[in-house]
Amino acid sequence: MRRIFLATAIVLLGIFSGAVQAGAEAEHIALRKLKDDLTQAVSKRDFDAAQKVLHQPFMATVVTQESFTDLAYLKSYFDGLFTRSTLRIKDLSITPEADELSQIYTGTFALTKGATTEHYQMDDGRNFDLKGRWTAVSVKEDDGSWKLLAFHSGVNFLDNPVLDAIEKSVIWVGLVGAGVGLLFGFLGGWLLKRRQLQAH
Repeated sequence: MRRIFLATAIVLLGIFSGAVQAGAEAEHIALRKLKDDLTQAVSKRDFDAAQKVLHQPFMATVVTQESFTDLAYLKSYFDGLFTRSTLRIKDLSITPEADELSQIYTGTFALTKGATTEHYQMDDGRNFDLKGRWTAVSVKEDDGSWKLLAFHSGVNFLDNPVLDAIEKSVIWVGLVGAGVGLLFGFLGGWLLKRRQLQAH
């Protein structure tokens, strides 16, 4: 009898463990789909699609460290990147990768972190690839779907291609300024010497 009981317990434990693992895998698949859907929505600037995967309310801090809790303001921010007079963006694509599986707490909250590569094609023809880090908090809705609750992204401000471009611009401005200074110095000296010769 004891053997039958132990065998039954082992079988039931195996079934339960398998069900738990299958359930956890289903949650991770849903969270990966959430990431992919949001990535596609941002890259395509499809804010109707973004609204479907954002929890209400939500909070998002973008790479420029501006924070948004309203989708209309977030859309206005992105539209401005493509229409402003300086540093206007022509195209944008984002490739986020999670470091590991999301950490799911109480079955309703998920914490995910990872790295991202953001490709910016500027209207003036320049291209920048920014590598950054991101953290996301997702929440499980009453209908079982996962929605993004909070998101934060950032880049290394000491080491990125935009900073490199600024440094190169500063160097070129410095060289041009030095060249102009030398030219004016030469002309000034030449004029002064000419006046001295005319005075004699």
